[in-house]
Amino acid sequence: MPTAAGLRGALATIGLPAWFIVIDLLWIARPDVLGVDARHYQRAADAWLAGADPWKVTEGGITFAAAPHTLLFYAPTSLLPLDVSVAAWMVAGLVASVWLVRRLGLPLWWLAFPPLVHSIWNGNPQTIALALLVLGSTAAAAVAVLIKLYAAVPLLVRPRALIVAGIALVVTLPLLPWQLYVQEGFGVTSHLETAWNGSAWRIPILVIPTLAALWVIRKRGAEWLAVPAAWPATQFYYVAMALPATVGRPILAAALALPVPLMAPILVMAMAVLEVWRDRRGSLPPRVATLADSLVPRQA
Repeated sequence: MPTAAGLRGALATIGLPAWFIVIDLLWIARPDVLGVDARHYQRAADAWLAGADPWKVTEGGITFAAAPHTLLFYAPTSLLPLDVSVAAWMVAGLVASVWLVRRLGLPLWWLAFPPLVHSIWNGNPQTIALALLVLGSTAAAAVAVLIKLYAAVPLLVRPRALIVAGIALVVTLPLLPWQLYVQEGFGVTSHLETAWNGSAWRIPILVIPTLAALWVIRKRGAEWLAVPAAWPATQFYYVAMALPATVGRPILAAALALPVPLMAPILVMAMAVLEVWRDRRGSLPPRVATLADSLVPRQA
């Protein structure tokens, strides 16, 4: 009869990649959205450089909603034809993802992790921002925050990097169309209308218990889970931020692979319950312990 360890190993090496691929094929690999974010971001930057309002630019009926500092990174590629720029950003995202997976010590098939694929397929710079955070240097972290503002959340456990990122944001203020951004409601209204919204903000009453749960597991990778669990108006690719926290946790990875709203906050709260239970009682029933170890491994 297979042991719990054997089943866990089979899940991690056979079941998990198959699970990832099935979700990718059924939900993510849609030809109509291939490169859509790269195209959208580039067109918005082109509009800004031409003196127009980037937050009036739409792609597939969706209005551009990123913060102004993101435009800086698309200014150089505005010199390229649009299709070339889109391809360049998609390749950059793929390269960043390959580096990220290897840096985390994961097999290459982890490139199929659905939130990661969602970002790569759409050409979103999310994977680049995450790679810069994982790189670990203060300068890289600051650049990550300039690319994606929510990249500042994992830096709450790295105060120095957070301060430097804040300085970088302030320094770039005069270069960017913040007045237009404010006039357009900080891009929030349009983003709320089109976001997948999978975090606790989908049902606001869950925000406080989710934040409390993140505090409970603050030493167990909460900084990586905070964005998908508690950031307002998330898209599915935001869940890729949790990738570093899934290392050695196949059940957590399998659950986060599902494009199901509220999955991240539910998992975070479950992890907090298991953590408190284990701390107070010292041990868990065998079956529960197996689940706990796949979500919140014992501290060394």
